[in-house]
Amino acid sequence: MKEKTFIISGANGNVGSYFAKNLLDKGANLILIVHNNDDRIKLLASENKKKVKIIKQDITAFLQLNNKLNEVISTTGWSPTHLVHTATARSHDIKSLADTDPELWGKIIQANLIGTFNILKVALAYFKLNSYGKIVLFGSNVSRIGLPNGSAYAASKAAIANIGRTLAAEEAVNNIIVNTVSPGPIKIDDSQFSESYRKFREEYYKEKIRDIPLKRCASFQDIFGLCEFLLSDENSYITGEEFFITGGKI
Repeated sequence: MKEKTFIISGANGNVGSYFAKNLLDKGANLILIVHNNDDRIKLLASENKKKVKIIKQDITAFLQLNNKLNEVISTTGWSPTHLVHTATARSHDIKSLADTDPELWGKIIQANLIGTFNILKVALAYFKLNSYGKIVLFGSNVSRIGLPNGSAYAASKAAIANIGRTLAAEEAVNNIIVNTVSPGPIKIDDSQFSESYRKFREEYYKEKIRDIPLKRCASFQDIFGLCEFLLSDENSYITGEEFFITGGKI
C-alpha cells in the first residue's frame, strides 16, 4: 500500500490520542473518531489539516457514522487501510451485577458491542474493496480474569475478543488481518473521571500491581510497540489472536 490511512475510534482517549500522534509522525493519514470531546487531539488536527480529520459521532448510530466517514473519504480521496478501535464505555457505577441498574448495564453493552459492530462494518466496506486491511481491537485482561463491580465492561471486552477471532476467519480471504490487544492496568491520565471512579481505579491498581511480576502498569509505549507490528506490512500471517499485555501476570 502506497499511502496508509488509519481510522482511530476513541481518538480523544489516552490510548487513542497517543496512537494518533505517533502514527502521524510516521506519515499516516488519520481519521479520528470521537464522541464529543476532542481536547487531546484538537491541536494535532489544526496543525496538520491535510493529514488529520476529526469526526464527532456516537458510534452506536450506524447510519450517521457511515455517512460522516463517507463524506471525509469523498472529500479527501483517502482510502482507509487500517483501523484501531479503542473506543470504550466503562462500568462507572462500580456495583456488583446484582446491584447494577439494568438500563446502565445495557448502555455499556450497547456502546461497546454495537459500537464495535458499527465501526467494523463501516471500515470493512473499504478494506474488502481493496482486498487489504489491518485491524486492532482493544480488549482487556478482564476478559480472562473478570472484573468485580464491572460485569458489563468485562462481558463486552470478552465479546470483542471473540468478534475479532470470528472476523479474522471470515475476512482472511480478503487479506484482512484482525487481532485484539488486551492490556492489564495502563498508566493513564484519569482526571476526566469522577472522584469515585478515580478512587476505585487507585485501589484496584494498587491491588493488581502487587501481582504483576514487573511491578508496574503498562505504558502507552508498551502497547504501541506491539500494535505497530500487528498493523505493519511485516505482519501478514498473525490474525485472530488476542494478545495480553500484563507485565508477566498470567
